[in-house]
Amino acid sequence: MLTETEQRSVKKNARRALDLLDDQVFGLGEQERQIENIVYDFLQSKDGKCCLLEGERNCGRESTVRKVMEKYKKELRVINAGFVAADPNYQQELAREEDSGYSIFLVRDADKLITPQQQKILYTMVDKATHFSWLVFFSISRHDFAQNLQKQATSRIPKVQVSFDTTHNYDEYCSAMTQFLIPKGSKCEDDKCYKKFITSLNFEKWLRPVFQTSRFVVLKQLAAQILILFGYYCEEWESSEINKMISAIVARSLPSYNEKVIILKDQTLRSQCVFLCVWKLLQNKESDGPLSVPKTSYRNVFLEFKKLVNSYYPPLNVSSDIFVFRELDHLVKMGVLKADESTNVTNTSFKKVWTQINDTVVKDTIPQLQLPSRISDFFESISK
Repeated sequence: MLTETEQRSVKKNARRALDLLDDQVFGLGEQERQIENIVYDFLQSKDGKCCLLEGERNCGRESTVRKVMEKYKKELRVINAGFVAADPNYQQELAREEDSGYSIFLVRDADKLITPQQQKILYTMVDKATHFSWLVFFSISRHDFAQNLQKQATSRIPKVQVSFDTTHNYDEYCSAMTQFLIPKGSKCEDDKCYKKFITSLNFEKWLRPVFQTSRFVVLKQLAAQILILFGYYCEEWESSEINKMISAIVARSLPSYNEKVIILKDQTLRSQCVFLCVWKLLQNKESDGPLSVPKTSYRNVFLEFKKLVNSYYPPLNVSSDIFVFRELDHLVKMGVLKADESTNVTNTSFKKVWTQINDTVVKDTIPQLQLPSRISDFFESISK
């Protein structure tokens, strides 16, 4: 049990560590060095250039670039490829932009620009870097990014590339957790009470399941939750209570944990079937635009539900669409589904709805639901 003085020390330092967490980058020293060299050469030569940053989502590319920018006290202009692709006006503004000195860009999710109609944006950015003092970083996830471009684009794509595909062992993973909770060079390092408390957590014993299933981004999220707990919410400072709270946080961070699935499992049979009807209708359905998700209408869900119960389980039948609409509203309220709340939808039948649970997770969850065998077999056959 910590004394009141020790509790205050832990709270104060946990808040400090949380404030510094966004800037914490671990295991990317070589990538940081390469990017720093690229930026230094650009600032010295004034010659525009482009660079590919290759790696999976949330692998630390943007954090590393921002860290280098802060070192040189330069502004980083971030362009979200998805939004640019959907906004012709912004594309035109970008094309008309003149040289205003050193400009450094990061194009997020540049993979979204590999379709033939969107590659013009790539031409624009590369051309600007050719003629102006522009340094453009393209953040990509696909190893075959260049191969998927048209010949006109392939010839322009830069050969300079920094790879963020890195692997780490368990000791390095634990070292990263230590750095997130006790940032190097911070006042947290000087507080013996705080360091002793963090060491007493023995996270080396309970981190392995996270290491086996997750990358550093999840570790960082886990560290954030622990720091928020100790900095703002912890009231029980007994070791046993702290261990329980941390175990709950770790469980929520694992891929097998999904809060919405737990909610779905607690619903009535009718609610579960209504949800699965929404999911079935959205299978292979295209969205209305690049920034929207596939949706279906309340009316379509009702018709699908009627078809389901008439064919496989008549006891669930309803006499009116209002019963299915109420189930949909309930599932939206519970956060399992999401619905269009637009004020211009005056007829509930035309209201749009979509799922809040990943398609793969739904497929894995169907066998776990207590469904009648015929209904379960039907939905499992769709998921295969």
